[in-house]
Amino acid sequence: MEKKYRITLTETQLRLMIDAVEDWHRFLAGDCRMDNATSYIEDASDMHLCRRLINEAAHPFIVPEYKYSLNSAHKWSGIGCPRENQRKAITMSYMLYREPRHHLIANNGEDMSWCAYNGKTLTCPEQGDLIKIEEVK
Repeated sequence: MEKKYRITLTETQLRLMIDAVEDWHRFLAGDCRMDNATSYIEDASDMHLCRRLINEAAHPFIVPEYKYSLNSAHKWSGIGCPRENQRKAITMSYMLYREPRHHLIANNGEDMSWCAYNGKTLTCPEQGDLIKIEEVK
């Protein structure tokens, strides 16, 4: 049986971790723009240029099977990714950012039925057990 760990974070820390893992997940899948990280660039035109340059430079190496299509990426589950370790990292990192984001949306006390993150996190057998999020009082 694999060891389990509990991490206690403030909500601010949790949100930063979610954004970082989401960028990593999307990067591994072939969307290499790093939207969360580059959102801190103050000038919007610089931010968009930076995202485009990162994506154009990294995409062919991260997903060589899509090197001629910069807008192509693997799905959340990594399906179709020919590299086993990368496919597993795509699948696991999806759950690691999506389930905490879902928890924050579903438990904020507001009607968020319009929000995509209100729905349950997608799962597949390769992920293993879905992570558990608990609010500490």
